[in-house]
Amino acid sequence: MSTETYNIASIIIYSFSAIIALIMLGVAISQLGNLTEQIKEAVKANKISGLGTFLEVESQLNSSRIELAKASINIIELQKTGSQDEISSASLYFNQCVEMYLNSIDRLCFCIIKEYFDNDEMKIEYRHVINDAVSEHPTYFQQASKHRNIIKIHGRWADS
Repeated sequence: MSTETYNIASIIIYSFSAIIALIMLGVAISQLGNLTEQIKEAVKANKISGLGTFLEVESQLNSSRIELAKASINIIELQKTGSQDEISSASLYFNQCVEMYLNSIDRLCFCIIKEYFDNDEMKIEYRHVINDAVSEHPTYFQQASKHRNIIKIHGRWADS
């Protein structure tokens, strides 16, 4: 085989290799575009899931707050016309409602601490709720408190 024939064959082979490489590059770019789209969809789905979780926590918080208000109103009404046994029973229920309400807030604070929810957004929306809970129920936030997440968030937000 002459050198000229060898060079022509090499050019043809290299040309085919270059064409195949370009085709493969096009396929890779296409797949990268698909992957980018899939990542965008996954991020969107994750945001929707996070919103669903937030709405569930918020719903539990609102339900427990409503039940606490009802229990409080019941005690006020019973103090006017009820017996001591009824008032004692209503007080026990009121304390249970306070505990359920604080547990709901504590779950919200846990989610904030674990960064499931954005700290800055939650601070704007719930700072007053946490401040009110701590100031209205100080006996629940003493040294051996079960509501450590509320204490952490309250302390963090009070300093900022």
